[in-house]
Amino acid sequence: MNSAPEPVPLPSLAEIRRVLARLFITAANAIEHVLAWSAFRRLHQARARLSHYRRRGDPLPQDL
Repeated sequence: MNSAPEPVPLPSLAEIRRVLARLFITAANAIEHVLAWSAFRRLHQARARLSHYRRRGDPLPQDL
């Protein structure tokens, strides 16, 4: 009744390709997402800073 577990077959070449493709595509998408978020965040901060000066009626700093 104590039988040995069945051996797990090795992954096929197609399966290996699929796993690697998924890993690289996911990594590339993640990098693009992070860079896009960073650009959005910097743009938003610049707009908010400008808006705060305008709302208070203060003169805009020279570095804007």
